[in-house]
Amino acid sequence: MSEKNWYEKWFSNKYYLEIYSHRDEKEARDIINLIQRYVPLSCNADVLDVCCGAGRHSLELARRGYNVTGFDLSSYLVSQANNSLKSAEELNLNVKFLIKDMKNFSFGNSFDMAINVFTSFGYFESDEDNFNVFENVHNSLKQGGYFVFDFINPDKLRKSLVSLSEDVYEGVKVVQKRYIENKFVFKDIYIGDDKYTERLKLYDTDDLDAVFSKTGFDVLYKFGDYYGNTFDRENSGRMVYICRTR
Repeated sequence: MSEKNWYEKWFSNKYYLEIYSHRDEKEARDIINLIQRYVPLSCNADVLDVCCGAGRHSLELARRGYNVTGFDLSSYLVSQANNSLKSAEELNLNVKFLIKDMKNFSFGNSFDMAINVFTSFGYFESDEDNFNVFENVHNSLKQGGYFVFDFINPDKLRKSLVSLSEDVYEGVKVVQKRYIENKFVFKDIYIGDDKYTERLKLYDTDDLDAVFSKTGFDVLYKFGDYYGNTFDRENSGRMVYICRTR
């Protein structure tokens, strides 16, 4: 049996959600607010959440009346998303969660909008595998459908990377070591006697502009955060793209 990829191991660990607990419901509302200001969708539009994780963006979209399908490779995270749906105060939210691989999916031009947010990209070693995700998204959108893509800005990251941090979660010490090598950013996470690794391939705005165009997307907007500030290559923490299929 082959060894699991880093993302299969790490995204199935309960400490993943603990470590990223600061990326919360308010943050999800912020980016959905931004999307609603700039993407003219009808209230019952069909939306695809690519790499939905524990479902906070999918649920926020469903609260606003959209018909949402979220998917993730991690059965653990999908189970957490379904738990959040069951415990939601709102009744009859139109959202469903699936287990799928972003390397290989197509929903046959059936969605009005797709989102891939919270740096859920760049997991693979090859550019071909990473950018194939954009092809899969394009093939899942209707003509004129929208794609919202949110990724960390590598130019700012290189200047601001925190190389070491230590925290305690539920009485357990967690050490995170971060470094950049050969266009990848790594995070080694030590939890007790266990070690996990995050690895992302870094793509800058020029890379992404070229690939979006090649894949059949027009870039309509590019923001530097979830509040709608203009993207600044040196200082913006995020690259938030709003694109539309040709």
